[in-house]
Amino acid sequence: MSNIVEHLISVFRAEPSEAHKFFALLAVLFLIVAGIIYIHSYNVQQGMILRSAQSSLRTLLSLAEDYKSVYSPSSVSPSQNVDVAAVFANISENMSLGSRLTRITPDGNNQSVEINSLYAEELVSLQKQLSSRGVRFIAAEIRALPVGKQRLFSVSAVIAPSNS
Repeated sequence: MSNIVEHLISVFRAEPSEAHKFFALLAVLFLIVAGIIYIHSYNVQQGMILRSAQSSLRTLLSLAEDYKSVYSPSSVSPSQNVDVAAVFANISENMSLGSRLTRITPDGNNQSVEINSLYAEELVSLQKQLSSRGVRFIAAEIRALPVGKQRLFSVSAVIAPSNS
């Protein structure tokens, strides 16, 4: 301890001695350790970001595969008299969309709809139910919104009879 105090006194007196070398070595070691800690924390943060992006990609790929497997022209029964509004109203009631259904506007035989805060499973279920009743998405904009650790989807779409 007294040795360290002597080195400090010599540094403050600006006497050239081994103390300068000692403290320079301490400063270099401190910078090296600080650099290692910074790089490690940066790598941990980037790893978390990468895992989150991979999870999002897996979810989107799963949704795309579910959509492709559900929608095929042969799986829809051709029906000339599909009432899109009635079909959608029935499905939205069954799925308890309620206040999440923010817009439904008729457009001839088509319907323009906007639904917010859908879980991925609900979006797939909506598409499956519409398809099984002879209704399909002819245009859709789907936005993924992060909510906590989950993603909710907001959908603006135009739905129409499958035979149109």
